[in-house]
Amino acid sequence: MLENAKPIQKDKLHDRVYDQLCTLLREGEFTPGQAVHVARIAEAFGVSAMPVREALTRLQAIGVVANVSGRSLGVPSLGYEELTDLRDVRLEIEALAVKWALANRDDAFVADLEKLLKRLEATERSGDVQGYIKANYEFHLRIYQQSNSPVLIDIINTLWLRVSPHLYQLERENQYKVSNIHHRKIVRAIREDDEATATQELVLDISDAYEVLVRTLFSKSLTR
Repeated sequence: MLENAKPIQKDKLHDRVYDQLCTLLREGEFTPGQAVHVARIAEAFGVSAMPVREALTRLQAIGVVANVSGRSLGVPSLGYEELTDLRDVRLEIEALAVKWALANRDDAFVADLEKLLKRLEATERSGDVQGYIKANYEFHLRIYQQSNSPVLIDIINTLWLRVSPHLYQLERENQYKVSNIHHRKIVRAIREDDEATATQELVLDISDAYEVLVRTLFSKSLTR
C-alpha cells in the first residue's frame, strides 16, 4: 500500500497532503473497510501526522471516509441507494463533460487518450487491478479536462472520491474487459468527432459498472 505516494513539499503543506490523499483514493489505493493509518501515510508523504489528520477530517466532512473499525477512519461501504444516486449523478455530469470536451477536441487530446487506452488494455491483460483502476481514472479525467471547466471537473472529482475505492470489485465478471470495449469506442468516437456515440458509450460504461457492483454487493439482500 502507498507505493504510489510521493513526499510532500513544505509550501502549502496541508492542501498538498489533502490533494495527494484524494488522488490516491481516486486511483484505488484504499479499499472499503480498510483502516487508513495516519502514521503510515505521514511516513509515505514525508510529513508529520497533523496535516494528514486534517486532510482526513476534511474527507470525513464530505462523507468520503468514516469510522470503519472502532475509532479508525477508512473508506465506508456504499449502500444501494447511495450507489444508485452516485450512478444517476455521474450519468448526467460526466456525459455533459464529454459533450464539452468534444467541442474542444484537438489532435493532442486524441493522442493522449490513445496512449491511456493502451495502458488500460495492458493492465487488463496482465491482471494488474490497481494499475487498471489508476489508468481508468486518468483516462476519464483526461476526457473531462478537455471540457475546460474547472467547476465541472471539481464536481466529477468529488464523485470519483466516493466511487473509485469500490472499482476493484469490477474485476469480477470480466468487467474490465467489457469496460475497455466502451473505452475503445469512446476514443474512436472522439477521434471522429462523434458526440452522440462518445456520450452513449460513456453512459454504457458507467451503467454496466453499476450493474456489476449491484450484483456483487447487494444481490443477496435484494432477493430476500
